[in-house]
Amino acid sequence: MADDGTGGGPMKIRADIAELLHAGHRDNAIAQRLGACPKTIARHRQALGLPKDTPGRTSHASLEDAFRAHTEPTDDGHLLWTGGYNTGIPTFRHKGRRHSAYPIAYRIGHGREPQGRCRPDCGRPGCVEPAHVDDGPGRARTRATFAAIFGTERSA
Repeated sequence: MADDGTGGGPMKIRADIAELLHAGHRDNAIAQRLGACPKTIARHRQALGLPKDTPGRTSHASLEDAFRAHTEPTDDGHLLWTGGYNTGIPTFRHKGRRHSAYPIAYRIGHGREPQGRCRPDCGRPGCVEPAHVDDGPGRARTRATFAAIFGTERSA
């Protein structure tokens, strides 16, 4: 228990919030990720004696760094998106522009710009693992491979 700074006495500290605060995550990102109120996160930050979350955006040196700042690896080989979404697409801002996470993941994984629409082909919601994201021609190759092996097309 720690003092919440409101004069109301000690508050119970949630371990998941404390872990993310100590890892350097921003209040709003933690709130979105855990489904908590940003004010609750701020009270935890204060109770833990951590500096106040500063307004403004964190500046990342590269687009890839900004992408990675919004991801978390899983034990089973996926890379989950922890950032925001725009109409169901994982997005983030870098140097004043909004970017979709899928083309950035594709570029990281394949070393070139994607052709057509990108999306993950692993079936795991929220996954942006570069090796799991494919573009239009890649999905067409996957469908053709499945048809050759199984005699039917797989929805990709």
